Amino acid sequence: MRPAPASATIAIVEDDPIVRNSLGSLIRSFGYRISLFACAEDFLGSPPEGVGCLISDITMPGMSGLDLQIAVKARMPEMPVLLLTAFPDPRIRDRAMASGARMFLEKPVDPDDLQTILQRILRERDQT
Repeated sequence: MRPAPASATIAIVEDDPIVRNSLGSLIRSFGYRISLFACAEDFLGSPPEGVGCLISDITMPGMSGLDLQIAVKARMPEMPVLLLTAFPDPRIRDRAMASGARMFLEKPVDPDDLQTILQRILRERDQT
């Protein structure tokens, strides 16, 4: 049985520690638990239990957010993935969405929009 959306864990993969910590604080303020990772390889090496959604930056050293999304879909196909970028590119957005990303968001993300998106994605996940 999956946890209720408000108690779900949101995993955040972001190489910039300031962005990672502030995004984590924001999501924690919505009532979710968070797990923070500095790189895609760290997340794949030890994904936490009960993750309801993964939020990842796209441009990172090592494995990109797009490559992480593909790896997550292969291992955990039910895991919703949201990708964030400060450098929006329609080709990358199209590739991300074609590979199964649930959302492609530009930084800085609007807090109200992010909260609404997370609620909707977790509600939909729990209905499947």
